[in-house]
Amino acid sequence: IEHQGNTLAFAAPPLQRSKPSPALVPLVASALGLRPHQIQAAQLLDNGPVWLGLLLDSADTVLGLTPDHARLKDLGQDVGVIHVSPTASDTRQPGAVVRAFAAPMGNPEDPVTGTLNASLAEWLIADGLAPRSYLVAQGECLGRAGRVHIRQDGEGQIWVGGHAVTC
Repeated sequence: IEHQGNTLAFAAPPLQRSKPSPALVPLVASALGLRPHQIQAAQLLDNGPVWLGLLLDSADTVLGLTPDHARLKDLGQDVGVIHVSPTASDTRQPGAVVRAFAAPMGNPEDPVTGTLNASLAEWLIADGLAPRSYLVAQGECLGRAGRVHIRQDGEGQIWVGGHAVTC
């Protein structure tokens, strides 16, 4: 755990990633209402929870999804989608938008998801698809304004943080 100013962050756990089954991505895409050309990349991401990570073509695509949660639950796969804009390195404004669909865990959509953001960051930064630090917006479709700070330090460790509210 790291404390800087009024932000808390955790060190992302080690990530294991692999290519998803060729049959899985089209099934999930259909359940999300995606067309194949809207998916730029896909990975199975395991840092404890296992997510199917999908890199999508635009923030509008991410925010416009109307998932069939019953179909996602039947598929048994938690799914995280992200779009990273070309200006994502400005950490004062969100440069990435994320949605997390965890119907198999009983949570159709999670407003802010640390483990998903950690695994997405480890994948995308390693593959040069995201900058070493960026700000994520998550939860807008649920009426929430979650913000997740992503940062890779000089040793390559990914830090995931933000402001927390105790309820």
